[in-house]
Amino acid sequence: MEGYIKAIGGEHWFTLEMFKKNNDNFKDLDAVFLSGGQSAIRFVIEDIDFSSSDFILMPSYLCPSILYPLIEKNIKYEFYNVQSDLSIDLDNLRHKISKYSPKAIFFIDYFGFYNNKETIDFMNQCKLKGIKIIEDAVQMFWFNNKKFIGDYVFNSYRKFLPIDGSVVVCNNVNNYYWSKDNYYEIINTARMNKSLYYNYNIGKEDDFLELFRLAEEEYYNRDKIIGLDNNSKYMLSKIDEAYISRKRIENYRYVYNKLIGTDKVKILYNTNQISDNVPLGIPILVKERNNIRKFLASKNIFCPVHWNISEINFFGNSFYDNKYLSENILMIPIDHRYDFEDLNRVIANISLALT
Repeated sequence: MEGYIKAIGGEHWFTLEMFKKNNDNFKDLDAVFLSGGQSAIRFVIEDIDFSSSDFILMPSYLCPSILYPLIEKNIKYEFYNVQSDLSIDLDNLRHKISKYSPKAIFFIDYFGFYNNKETIDFMNQCKLKGIKIIEDAVQMFWFNNKKFIGDYVFNSYRKFLPIDGSVVVCNNVNNYYWSKDNYYEIINTARMNKSLYYNYNIGKEDDFLELFRLAEEEYYNRDKIIGLDNNSKYMLSKIDEAYISRKRIENYRYVYNKLIGTDKVKILYNTNQISDNVPLGIPILVKERNNIRKFLASKNIFCPVHWNISEINFFGNSFYDNKYLSENILMIPIDHRYDFEDLNRVIANISLALT
């Protein structure tokens, strides 16, 4: 690996620091254990039991894959407006509730941050009226129930770790069986190859890059609720949650303090919005996002976009704020794999890209 520049961002690999031998992260958690976020959404909509006339209200800013299980089951959905700061437009939501009388409302804790108090109070009022509240906490790192208010709350560990899994916190806790499939085989081979490459200089990047691409295709070929396999559940139970949480929050604060005065960069969430929540990354808004992202990639810094919403059918709604978000948003990785030296490299290259 002569001349190698450490990659920042991209798929996770295993490190010894991730684990703590005596941990038992799930010992106090009463939840449904599933293979991932798609299975979690399938479970939730099955458990709510939508009729052919029932509606679910969805946020206008979301990952398109969230809609796949709804489309599969022919569940009727309509969008409510999410504003350019990722807060919910409550006036628009009230209007949609009045118009569609939904059976459920789906909302997202974007990038691992809670919604504001006004929104939480409103969602609690909806619960009292019998509307089911689904809280997507996929972009937050957690093992135990936090300040969640949803009737259903779910996550996805593969966003934070080289391990699949999702837990759904709800009243109706069921068990689901795991079955080995193409995704399971491909993703675990890819993760092993990448771990060998980064930890021991064994192999080459080609040994895992194409496998990750193939695994992503297979992941979205799944069409049923799949339980969490025992190996993944055991590894997740041994994750050093405190270490990973501390590193992520330290890294968030460090990058935030370095970038907060930077021209041409808008950071969407302040550090004072971190309490018991552990964020996915630092979401920023920048003009010429695609050019900046391409420049960073040339420096082995890979910043994901959450999300490309251009293919979503919004049923005639404009949602201009969401188009703006989708075209300008970029997420800076802050996870436990990186120290301040790594982050200084990210910050320096962002500054170069902006000049």
